[in-house]
Amino acid sequence: MGLRFLVDSMHGYVARWLRIMGYDTIYLNSVEDNDAVQLALSGRVLVTSDAELAKMAEKKGVEVVLTKGLTEEEALRLLVERFKLCFKEDSLRCTVCNGELELVGREEVVNTPDAPRNVDLFWRCRVCGKLYWRGSHWKNISRQILKLTGAEP
Repeated sequence: MGLRFLVDSMHGYVARWLRIMGYDTIYLNSVEDNDAVQLALSGRVLVTSDAELAKMAEKKGVEVVLTKGLTEEEALRLLVERFKLCFKEDSLRCTVCNGELELVGREEVVNTPDAPRNVDLFWRCRVCGKLYWRGSHWKNISRQILKLTGAEP
């Protein structure tokens, strides 16, 4: 199944980058601590800056990464180093809803107004339908992943 994460509301940046790298990541926007712990008990690593939540979750047997006092970038780097994370192109995730992305051909997006005409490879979220492609932003994403993991995506 692989590593799965549960990220608290203080770490939207971390959740987004974990998804970009291909990791199943639930982002907790507004959830009570008890509910967060219950979600984490399904085999997710809890990433939080809340020391009380961390303590409560650890008592229940949840693996916790406490990020109190770290910037978003430092928290992400800590996760990459601790879990030896890498870019997983075979399990891409939607940055919006965490759904799995599936490869779709140009013919499937020909009537999509925002799809660029000079791109042949597209991915669509199986849950929310958001369309992805490697546009000009991909260079920055690749640079960030290389900086984090030491390997090019």
